[in-house]
Amino acid sequence: MGMDTSSSMMMMLNQVWMMMLMTMLLTSSTIGQQMCDQCNCPISTTDADSQSIHNIGIVCNTGTITWYGASGGVLLELSPFIHGNFKACFVVQSDEHTFVKFSQEKSHISRRNYKLKHKEVKRLRLDHLSTSNGRSQEFCVVSKSREPVILYIETERTPEVGSVPKVFIHYDMERADPPSNHGVPNTLDECRPCTREEILDSYCSMDFAVIGSLSDVKDNLATDKTEISLAVKQIIHTSQPEHFQRVKRSDPHLTGKVVMPRKCGVKVGAGDFLFTGRMRLGDLTLRCAPYLRDWRKIQNEVECTHS
Repeated sequence: MGMDTSSSMMMMLNQVWMMMLMTMLLTSSTIGQQMCDQCNCPISTTDADSQSIHNIGIVCNTGTITWYGASGGVLLELSPFIHGNFKACFVVQSDEHTFVKFSQEKSHISRRNYKLKHKEVKRLRLDHLSTSNGRSQEFCVVSKSREPVILYIETERTPEVGSVPKVFIHYDMERADPPSNHGVPNTLDECRPCTREEILDSYCSMDFAVIGSLSDVKDNLATDKTEISLAVKQIIHTSQPEHFQRVKRSDPHLTGKVVMPRKCGVKVGAGDFLFTGRMRLGDLTLRCAPYLRDWRKIQNEVECTHS
């Protein structure tokens, strides 16, 4: 009877030990890997883990990573739900004392090897992409296979340390269009006028659709964007109402600002337009801008599925 009791106790202890071991294994396999389940993803580095590496996987195709503390490093996996190759573009914002460096890992890192230290990251094959402080210009990477793109992000502070650093990493991913002419990418594709079908689609699918006119156009050499001021007479729909405001109570129209690539050479033009576009890399980006008279001719063809 004593032998049976002893055997039962040993079996129970073994079961408890196995459960503890399995818990430890499951926990250790997920340490260091964080999936951002929202498009605007916050991460934080404290003084205690200032040399740690945040391993981030994002689930949205566009959004912002806000990095509080901004020390150590970030290993970022890009694996969007896009068929075929994709282009991932970034704009980084930091204070003047924080330099942010982006590098790309050329060979794919499997998830099981994600628990890395700084010295291990330094041994990886990294190609430098961008280093900036303040607000960076837009820079992009293009996938070349079906494997995720792996980026490594690190910061460096100047001696004039002020407040706790905070870095904003705006990202946007979309399908990489195939080359248009004899293998040469069409770099002005985003500048061409929208087709009839694109105008109808953008009216329903974009983040904003407003009616108004151009009031001012300025080139920003630092961001390589053209900033376009709008006098907005009617908001049809917008997901960012705070971007269209009345500056003075006496102003007859709302004021808004959108951007386009500087290479497009946008100039001030007379007349009323339908402006459509989306939030991209922290800015409202203009997509289609047909003359209002041309829009009126086709607007009865619109069939938006959302309310």
